[in-house]
Amino acid sequence: MDSLAKLQNWHRCLLLSAAVLAAPGACMAQLGGANRAADLLKSIGMVKPTFTRAPDFTLRDIGGGLVSLASYRGSFVLLNFWATWCEPCREEMPSMEILSRHFGGQGLTLLAVNQRESAGKVASYMRAHGLNFPAPLDSDGRVSAAYRVFGIPVSYVIDANGNSVGLKSGPRDWASRDVIDLFRKLVGETSGVSPDGSRQLEPATPLPKALRATAGALTLRSQQDAGAEVLAKLPPGEEVVPLGKAFGAGEFWYMVRSKNGAVGWVRDAEVIEAPAASKNNSSIYPPR
Repeated sequence: MDSLAKLQNWHRCLLLSAAVLAAPGACMAQLGGANRAADLLKSIGMVKPTFTRAPDFTLRDIGGGLVSLASYRGSFVLLNFWATWCEPCREEMPSMEILSRHFGGQGLTLLAVNQRESAGKVASYMRAHGLNFPAPLDSDGRVSAAYRVFGIPVSYVIDANGNSVGLKSGPRDWASRDVIDLFRKLVGETSGVSPDGSRQLEPATPLPKALRATAGALTLRSQQDAGAEVLAKLPPGEEVVPLGKAFGAGEFWYMVRSKNGAVGWVRDAEVIEAPAASKNNSSIYPPR
């Protein structure tokens, strides 16, 4: 064997040895990141799941398209299991919409897997309540079984490497300051950058108890956009309950719930805080 051939063989051996030695290090780094995320998630009441690798799946969504968990690798995923008939699920949905909009798919994606309901029913519910995150349809319960879902709502956090790092049984306020700050920390540690600056958070100030239009009727829209679909036009003077506040399309918007239960977005510039006398009237806060 000539000198050049020997040199090439030695080069191949060195490359192979380096790859073998690096692989355990890469695995340990992934494992360390998963443990770090699990520890952080404990601060918002989530526990570490009993399985590490999140089962992959591909499901149809309400529009007939395919949603695959694997396509979100490189990003955190909040994977929620729910149904329209589930009252605790319904209670947490508005806060999930706010969380989803805060990140805008930048480092965190929300997937709400619906259990055994038709596309039409789920689409109608989401449209009526101003929900815009993906809703894959687990028509046969296969994915729920893979995730050992025995009651709903249940939410998993899946990290950028496809590991399940957090589990929450029951509803939660996903738009609370501690939750949003926690996910910002996780996303920042993973990507090294902050979420898209076009999605801004309002300073942490308490929400008003009730809002009403500054003048005339109040328009509820499906998204934070003046050109978005109109969900409802409320009569002058009708008060709404604010569920959250976020920045979109160059201005601040409130997510609100009307007296008849409609949930949508209204421009901050079009509402004012309701008088104190009205805020004490519990009839504008019907239990949902």
